[in-house]
Amino acid sequence: LMQRDYRGVEHKARGPIVVVVDESGSMDGPRIETAKATALAMAWIARHQRRYCALVGFSDDDQGSWHIIPPGKSDQDALMGWLEHMYNGGTSPAVPLETLPSRWEQIGAPHGQTDIVLITDGLLHVPDSMRRSFNEWKSREKAKLFTLIIEHDSPGDLAGVSDRVWCLPNLSIEQDAIQEIVSI
Repeated sequence: LMQRDYRGVEHKARGPIVVVVDESGSMDGPRIETAKATALAMAWIARHQRRYCALVGFSDDDQGSWHIIPPGKSDQDALMGWLEHMYNGGTSPAVPLETLPSRWEQIGAPHGQTDIVLITDGLLHVPDSMRRSFNEWKSREKAKLFTLIIEHDSPGDLAGVSDRVWCLPNLSIEQDAIQEIVSI
């Protein structure tokens, strides 16, 4: 009796990947290096999945460095510039939670099923109005926020805006959180 087993891969359309990296002074050294390496890995994944990608660095208030990568396009010099950039200031939730949603149309990313990865070592204070506004935007855009907090045991106010939060001693490929993030 002959048997055959047919298997296939169903390709589903996926939305943008946005990686937001804390570039404050406390991230200097191995923290920023591994955070930017994680962002680069996510950009590589987006490229191979033909997904839109935005890499965003943030620090104080409205400071934000942006590198947008539409599917099928690549600017290696601009990517290297973003990877090397570091603000070295304080940490504010304004860019990831206010500026990103307000610039969404301007960025040109497609709507729906957006995966946002936030990497920080700060316990950010998120005012109620900012939390409500960001969560409303996430709901409209069908976005999910995955937060990686380095060297803290508690997510603090980020728990109120994140779909998933990991508090990690460091960023390393051995961390289950990193493995889950690169599988989005």
